[in-house]
Amino acid sequence: MNFNPPPSSAPDNEWSIEFLRGCAAMMVMYAHYYSLAGMERNLLNFFFTGVNLFFVISGFVFAPYFFHKKIQIKSFFIRRIFRIYPLYLVALCSYAALRYLNGIPIEYFFEHLFFLHTLESKEIAFYFNPAFWSLPPEIEFYLAIPLLCVLFRGGKPVRVLFFAALALHFVLAKNLDSKNLIFQIMIFHLPGLLVEFCLGILTWMVVMAKPSLLWRLLLATLGVALWLVLAQIFKTGGDAIIYNNKWLNGNMGLFAAVSYAFLMASFVGLIQNPSALLKKFAILIGNLSFGVYLFHNLMPSALEFSKAWFSSLQYAMVCAGATLVVAWILNRFYENPFRKIGRRWANSVEQSQQVAAH
Repeated sequence: MNFNPPPSSAPDNEWSIEFLRGCAAMMVMYAHYYSLAGMERNLLNFFFTGVNLFFVISGFVFAPYFFHKKIQIKSFFIRRIFRIYPLYLVALCSYAALRYLNGIPIEYFFEHLFFLHTLESKEIAFYFNPAFWSLPPEIEFYLAIPLLCVLFRGGKPVRVLFFAALALHFVLAKNLDSKNLIFQIMIFHLPGLLVEFCLGILTWMVVMAKPSLLWRLLLATLGVALWLVLAQIFKTGGDAIIYNNKWLNGNMGLFAAVSYAFLMASFVGLIQNPSALLKKFAILIGNLSFGVYLFHNLMPSALEFSKAWFSSLQYAMVCAGATLVVAWILNRFYENPFRKIGRRWANSVEQSQQVAAH
């Protein structure tokens, strides 16, 4: 395979990426709901690593900036802010309001408001919603992209970036047992997670090379095999087996990200002419993914008054259904309109810059 294809060879991958986003959100929701449903530990508990799939997807989506796509910093950040912050703000206020209504003190609101909640302790990071922990490193990746694209533009520099990020990750993971808070914080921020974004960039390179069906089968086999091994380890020992193993402690998310990179490389671009129904479904669940990710932990508390009416499994399904409905309503009437505002503003800025340049 030629891993440096010309830009014109890029296929339309939007629907498949949206499908994977939707899958990642559903995976995380399942991981948080299985105990609510009264289910015993199983291989699917490893779905909590859906957040690592999100990081790989982000690297994939922004990979073109490391090659042929020009980045205009102001418009780039406008799009990112309007993509993330409006819905996050509603989610944060919703969790805070629920705590207030339940008579629980509201603390650390401003830390969460400015994405500073993962800089001190797990208690603060998880205070409103455990899923909020992944947003600061995502934002940090957005902030770093302009500089990274200047320093590591092209196939060989990207590989250098990957190995540098990999080395940094392993240094941080190795020092987790030192009880040094700095290492524990950095492993959950861009220094420790950049390698997972880089896996997404490498995955993009593989997909752009248009791998043959045989290559895709090999990549899928490797991805499934690695994921099943990791899932079995987690099923057997849970968090304890990870924390007590020097190879797994700090590295489980990275290993999961590798499995997802293999699976993404085998899937994206495989279906050349998807049906209209498949594309519509994929884009739908992709559009709901951020809302599902942000709000699924809210529903069990918000609907607790109805818990006695259902069995454990039924209650979990009600919470999942409510999450999907809320995500759809917010996407349709709030999230998507704000994204359109951001796009129009960004396009206006780009046009103004082009006029000024001439």
